Amino acid sequence: MSITHSRRVRLKVMQRITLVVLVLIASGLAACNRATGASAPTIAATAAPIQTADGGAVTAADPATLPVAPTDTLPPPSPSLPTDAPSPSAAPSPTVMPDPTDAADLSLNYTDVTLYPVPLIYAGDKVTFQLLPHVPESINIGDVTAIIAVNGVQVAGGPLDRRNWNGQAEGVYEWAWDTTGLSGEYRIEVVLDPGDAIQAGDEDPLNNTVAITALVTVPTGQAARDAAAVWETTETNCCFIHVVSNTAAARDLQALAPVLEKAVQQAADRLTIQPSQKLHVYFIDRVVGQGGFAGTDMVVSYVDRRYAGGGLYELLVHESAHILDQQFAPQRISFLAEGLAVWVSGGHYKAEDLKQRSATLLTLEQYVPLAQLINDFYPVQHEIGYLEAAGLVTYLIDRGGWNTFKSFYTEVSTDDGPTLADAVDVNLQRYYGATLAQIENEWHGSLASTTVDPAVVEDLRTTIRYYNIARRYQELYDPTAHYLSAWLPHPTQVREFGNPADLTRRPETEMNVTLELMLTAADVALRAGDFARANVILDSVGHILDNGGTIIDPMATSYLNIVRAAAEYDYELHMVELQGNTARAMATQAPNIRLTSLVMELRGTSWVILSH
Repeated sequence: MSITHSRRVRLKVMQRITLVVLVLIASGLAACNRATGASAPTIAATAAPIQTADGGAVTAADPATLPVAPTDTLPPPSPSLPTDAPSPSAAPSPTVMPDPTDAADLSLNYTDVTLYPVPLIYAGDKVTFQLLPHVPESINIGDVTAIIAVNGVQVAGGPLDRRNWNGQAEGVYEWAWDTTGLSGEYRIEVVLDPGDAIQAGDEDPLNNTVAITALVTVPTGQAARDAAAVWETTETNCCFIHVVSNTAAARDLQALAPVLEKAVQQAADRLTIQPSQKLHVYFIDRVVGQGGFAGTDMVVSYVDRRYAGGGLYELLVHESAHILDQQFAPQRISFLAEGLAVWVSGGHYKAEDLKQRSATLLTLEQYVPLAQLINDFYPVQHEIGYLEAAGLVTYLIDRGGWNTFKSFYTEVSTDDGPTLADAVDVNLQRYYGATLAQIENEWHGSLASTTVDPAVVEDLRTTIRYYNIARRYQELYDPTAHYLSAWLPHPTQVREFGNPADLTRRPETEMNVTLELMLTAADVALRAGDFARANVILDSVGHILDNGGTIIDPMATSYLNIVRAAAEYDYELHMVELQGNTARAMATQAPNIRLTSLVMELRGTSWVILSH
């Protein structure tokens, strides 16, 4: 049952009266403590009206009565009187992702607010706020406004932007808070629907406000060097290549440039179109999603500890195809665009037989009906969706040739039917003389005659498992890297208005490093065809994720102790090949970004570096 507007106002007034009483009681306790010599308890400041950009004020549901939590992995305080946020723990705990179904109406939880760059804010950063509130389907996203204040002064506001690929409501307020010259703790208040304009679907107005504590730190040592990083640009025949100083990409730029040149040319040749202008390519020093994304420009992860796996060359061809195909199909739909990019690359993460890969999906009973996949593409398990889309594209090109497919691809748009599957169906009838259902049946018939190699079956089974575990790692320990919820800013705007750290800074605790090393080792084994070893490593990673970061088994214990032994000499490990009581590793030692080979050995219960 919904409550009336007048009752909503009374609730807010009563809440403020309750808060005043609590503060008066707390003041009395403080006075008693002074009289007896006891230490006074820490009481968080009561909420004042937020000063808005136009000079007005908004009094939201009092943040002092709401859960107060700092950014990142800090736990919320006791639900009694709010306290100052505790200092971050040295050992990270996995991020608990709230279930959006827990909330019935318009609402915001402290875990729905992310401040970029992550995971730390350094003085001088221009902070971006990402909100992922619960917004019922009955409410138009554009009707939901938010205001964000720092210590009571509004720094950002406006409507939410969209529903992301996961169907989650999202609002991003870019580079809204300049922290130049700041340090210490700052109270961030976020208010949804501050004017209480939304009635239906917002029955409880008290869950529209959260307050978190953000810590701004003055960077020192390596953090200061990272904070001082700048963009560096190199022009080649095909591209403008942008890298951040003192990163792996900056170090390897001379080797990267010709690989990029070849990849762009392959995409152009396969699509039979040359670039209308030079591409802008950004190599970033962190993993995002599966390793890259592209709109008008291209962003590619290039890191020494590449836990997302995959081949760099195939990734560059894939993202190049996304840019070039817009020259003849600016309104193409996601399902076909991703399928075509995999076809252009000759495989998803590596060169592979796409027809056999598609047949293997059927063998593994992982096939998704085409209409379902087309209508809701990105939430489907990533490797399954991309391979299936590529398989259909391959079939259509084999059936009617490139020119027919290109015309079909160009014509399909969201305007062609009530659903995307209907739009594809209409254009299949026009260009192939068959409905979507008929084409699907024909395609399945051709796949039924395909001999499936057992090694390909095991490869795909392990690949799907690998990426499922890697994304689970992201959800728990590096959530802003997950492709369904990551903030993916336009890189040119980042270069002009934001911070290089928006695309480079990332969690780097020993748990992050350990798990990423294990995932990297699993990918190496997978690509070498050693599926048994890959699955043993994935078993170990899975156990850690299932048990809140607890490391029990000998393999994981060795990886963790190797990370700690290397850290004693300021080495950051990027790859570890573990063989019994010996390990070979690749590492960097800040501030030097040159890769160094280490040989390590287990002596007793300790790992020692034999040569470096």
